[in-house]
Amino acid sequence: MTVHEVEFLLDEVLQSVVDAQPADHPLRRVDRDNSLVYGTGEDIDMQAPMKSRTEKLKRANYVAVASETTDPSPSGTNGRYQVQTTVSIRLEGYSGSYGHIDPAGDNGVVFSDLFDDVFEAITAEMSYPDVGHPGRTYRDLTITNVNDASSEWADFSRASFDVLFRGLTDA
Repeated sequence: MTVHEVEFLLDEVLQSVVDAQPADHPLRRVDRDNSLVYGTGEDIDMQAPMKSRTEKLKRANYVAVASETTDPSPSGTNGRYQVQTTVSIRLEGYSGSYGHIDPAGDNGVVFSDLFDDVFEAITAEMSYPDVGHPGRTYRDLTITNVNDASSEWADFSRASFDVLFRGLTDA
C-alpha cells in the first residue's frame, strides 16, 4: 500500500516534471517503498549500488520517493495531534555510454537542471498541500537534508533530499 504523501508526490507533483522531459531522455517515477516503477510496472531496487543498475539507468533517469517517518505529538486537549511526516526524494541518472545525463546538454539532460525541476515542482506545493490523507490536514511542507552527491563528469549522478509535511490531525 502506497503512503498518501508518497502517492501525492509521485502522481500529482512529479508528473509535470516527467511530462516535460524529452522523449529520448525519459524520467521514470519510482515508489521506493515497494520498488515499483510507475508507468512500466517493472521493479527497481533503488537500494542496490548504482553500478549494478547500469542497464536500467541506460533506459531512463529515475526520481524515487520513499516514506520515512511520521512523528505525532499531542496538540491541546481535544485529541488532535501535530503531525510531521517525512518522505525521501532521490534522483539518479547515468551519463556513461547510452546514458541520459550529459553535462553539456547535447546528448542528454543536464543533471543539475533536472534536479532543479524536481526541487521547484515540490516547493511549488509548500502551502497547504492536499495529499488526500483522511483525518490529516497539512499546513506546509519544507525541504531538508539536501545532498547533491553528483559530480559534473561522473558516470553516475545522484541527489537526494527530504520533504517534511507539517500539519494537524482532524479533531
